[in-house]
Amino acid sequence: MNGAWVGTVLLGGVAALDATPVAQTLLSQPLVTATVLGLMWGDLPTALSVGVVLQILAASTLPVGSRTPEDYATGGVVGTGVALALGAHAPFEYLRQSAMLVGTFAGMLTAVGGVPLIKWQRRRNEGLSHWCEQALRAGDERALGRAHAAAVALAFGVGVAYCAVAMGAVFLLTRGAVVQESMRLARAWELLQPLWLGFGFAQLLHAFVQRRLTRAAVFGASLVGAWLVLVMEWTR
Repeated sequence: MNGAWVGTVLLGGVAALDATPVAQTLLSQPLVTATVLGLMWGDLPTALSVGVVLQILAASTLPVGSRTPEDYATGGVVGTGVALALGAHAPFEYLRQSAMLVGTFAGMLTAVGGVPLIKWQRRRNEGLSHWCEQALRAGDERALGRAHAAAVALAFGVGVAYCAVAMGAVFLLTRGAVVQESMRLARAWELLQPLWLGFGFAQLLHAFVQRRLTRAAVFGASLVGAWLVLVMEWTR
């Protein structure tokens, strides 16, 4: 399990990298990181159950105007990681469901808490850009590469540290409640499932109406694929 914890924290750094200074591929999406974590922890159903919900919430966050969107790149890793850690070796399904609920809310809170960190990184990157401009004017041809390397190291370090602190804190604070209140939490998870799925389909319809067909197709295919995997796991 220690290896899974370390891998989860490192994946948080990779997701933070992907969300800002490097590549910007699907590696920062909660459903993608949930799939990786599910394979890493050996519990794909739990990971996908949380990843689907966090992906739906991530799809609804938009950088309108100067607003900084919630950090669901890190939130997806922390939420899924918490659910997997709390549900590891759980003997009953309702214990895993209670872990899923706690993990989902942990991911949401982590995403909101990551906004100040993103703003802080942007200020640091602005400082790097000013330094790079001055160094280039002074004839330092390697300044751009060094500035980019510094931004990459900063994003990765912040992502790893934030994931480690958030996962550790939530795990220690909630593991007792997951066991003691497992029946109530599992019931709440079951009641919230239709609400979250309906919200996901609403996002899909909204993208289709706006003629963002590629986005709608990718988002819909991801949800359907994850749901099919869960159905096959449940019917074994």
